[in-house]
Amino acid sequence: MSSKILSERDFNKLHRPIDLSKRDKEENAGSFDPAFRGLPNKALITLTLSLLGFGLMAVYSASAPEALQSYQDPTFYLRRQGIAALLGVFAMFTLSSYDYRKLRRFAWPFAIISFALLALTLIPSLSVTAKGSSRWLSLGPLQFQPSELVKLSAIILMASGLAKYFWWHRQVFVRIALVLVMSAIVVKQPDLGTTLMILGTLLAMLFVSGTNALLIGSGLGFGALFVWHHIQKTPYQMARIQSWLNPYLSPQKEGWNIIQAQLAIGSGGLFGVGFGRSLQKLYYLPVQHADFIFAVIAEEFGLLGCLILLSLFGLFAYFGFNTALSARTLFGRFLAIGITSCISLQAVVNIMVATGLLPVTGITLPFISYGGSSLIITLAMVGILLSISRDREQVDNNEDALIISKEG
Repeated sequence: MSSKILSERDFNKLHRPIDLSKRDKEENAGSFDPAFRGLPNKALITLTLSLLGFGLMAVYSASAPEALQSYQDPTFYLRRQGIAALLGVFAMFTLSSYDYRKLRRFAWPFAIISFALLALTLIPSLSVTAKGSSRWLSLGPLQFQPSELVKLSAIILMASGLAKYFWWHRQVFVRIALVLVMSAIVVKQPDLGTTLMILGTLLAMLFVSGTNALLIGSGLGFGALFVWHHIQKTPYQMARIQSWLNPYLSPQKEGWNIIQAQLAIGSGGLFGVGFGRSLQKLYYLPVQHADFIFAVIAEEFGLLGCLILLSLFGLFAYFGFNTALSARTLFGRFLAIGITSCISLQAVVNIMVATGLLPVTGITLPFISYGGSSLIITLAMVGILLSISRDREQVDNNEDALIISKEG
């Protein structure tokens, strides 16, 4: 077994019989010494708040014409996104001060609750259907997307399992099975894009745990066959593939999104047409404040603005993975890897869709796109990442703090 988050010293220790250290016993018992806690990573905080501010600005610009026409208020979507941002920032800083190791105790309860909420979307009388997908549940005037909870619960569940057991242990396979069942429900909604994010994060966590490369490759192959089989049975998704290969086969239907996005990106040039001056957002570009917000950003801020945004995401990924490498516990390392992979992968896929490098999948751009559930959960993930960043190796040189018993 080899792993990018396990050093050779960790590898040797995890393969010899050991007893639980005092710290491990305290961790399993839920008792923690608060003295080791350091300060959260300031770079991650700065990057997150920068992306959030960029996103609020972009949402206002992209949504103002539609909000004015539909609600007679150009700030309608901005205000709703602002409320979600405040809730998300509160969750982020609250979780950043919470000892992330305690999350291991809630891994299974959180996963079961997420699974139950996700299953409710299959009941027509309880779910909210929009644009052919039943992805939301309604709580009075509020709506939320259970699949966003699933992304976080799956990461915590897998991190708790991989930190305690080898990847071939039955306990890990049970966790994988539950994640696959939840993914199948998300596909049923249908929401193939979110499903790919969940499974992509799962594979990333398995890869860094040292899972056999042949097994991962086989899983990718079977996964690709399953996705292709599902696409072939779903007419609108098959049409998306065909329009992606040649959008001008149906420029007024399936190819419309890609063509309008490319026109917006091409119109931006080097410096853009200016904030708020996008033409493609004026009822040409669909879902311009959510799935295709990157195209509006490219039109208004040009190549320079896109490079700044990409740099922010790149730096976020760098500091996120660096947090994983410097964490003192395996649970923290796996948790940071899962969170950083999930956010980074979603950003890459959304931008590739907007630029025509991938078929339309219908996922948001983290921190940027309009969507309360996505924004709150993403900021909560960052809060956990900040908590992990406070538990760095240099705070305590005790080697046993890196060891969590491998049972089985």
